[in-house]
Amino acid sequence: MRAIRLDETGPPENLKLVEIDEPALTEDGVLIRTAFAGTIYADAEARRGTYYKQTKLPWFPGREVTGAVEKVGSAVTQYAPGDRVSALVFGAGCYADKVLARTASHEAQGGARMPPSDIIRLPDATDAAASLVYLINYRLAHLLVHGWARVQPEARIVVHGASGGMGSMILELANELGCEAIALVRTSDEAEFCRQLGAAHCIDTTQTDYVEAVNELTDGAGVSFSFNGVGGDTINRDPRILAAFGEIHLYGYVAGKIPFDPFANDGSIALKTFNADDFFRTPMFAAANDAMLARFERGNLLPPGRIMPLAQAAEAHRAMEAGEIRGKLLLEP
Repeated sequence: MRAIRLDETGPPENLKLVEIDEPALTEDGVLIRTAFAGTIYADAEARRGTYYKQTKLPWFPGREVTGAVEKVGSAVTQYAPGDRVSALVFGAGCYADKVLARTASHEAQGGARMPPSDIIRLPDATDAAASLVYLINYRLAHLLVHGWARVQPEARIVVHGASGGMGSMILELANELGCEAIALVRTSDEAEFCRQLGAAHCIDTTQTDYVEAVNELTDGAGVSFSFNGVGGDTINRDPRILAAFGEIHLYGYVAGKIPFDPFANDGSIALKTFNADDFFRTPMFAAANDAMLARFERGNLLPPGRIMPLAQAAEAHRAMEAGEIRGKLLLEP
């Protein structure tokens, strides 16, 4: 079968399409024939070697897959060949024609202990591609909005990178709460996309200083929450747009990592960081999972922003890092 492999951390062109043996079926395994593989920014971080966890080489990227079950191991009773599933595979390897998801904890490359894959059987009416828009990003956004921030109805919030995979899910959740969401974007197309998701205001950060614009929109009152997956100098600028007791929720660093100066601005504010691993065994994750399954049942899911061939994984990473994708980017074998 075909898979994308990384032999040396670095630029996107280090991602190579290779021929390898299909995964050996384990007794706890579910072999999935890939319909689509999802991408997240952490894939790019791991490829560059800048992720918070070391990238062990050779590395086969991708944690999200949707497709049909082809085979199951002897110990697997909850899935059967032909089932339509989406899965979060913690050991990666989803940029491939076939993916082995595991239903039990197991030892991965390098001796690390990996939890079972998170396998979701899809309702008949759920579009496979759309399921990957929600599989990781919706649940992480739910953890941020409802679990960690506990955003109240009609709160005023700012969303950095609002047209991306995470930003778009935060906007969906904020819209359900009736929040006044201010979307930070970089193009008119991104602004229109965010308005369709319920953003009350859109600020083009390439044309306008977002701090000045937010303070003008709010008459200086500020916002209660900034959801920030951008990082860089925004973490030291965000305090200037917060209301008293406001919170910055920092869940990424697309623009890089710089020190945070807590004394640069007066005011009582909070900076909260986010690591999904801390939430998986909590009621907050169970609530996020239930909410995602309810969204699948209701239908009318947001489609992926772009689908690219598996062989163009390098080009996909370039587009993702350049911020050219609205919503979710998928790879198709």
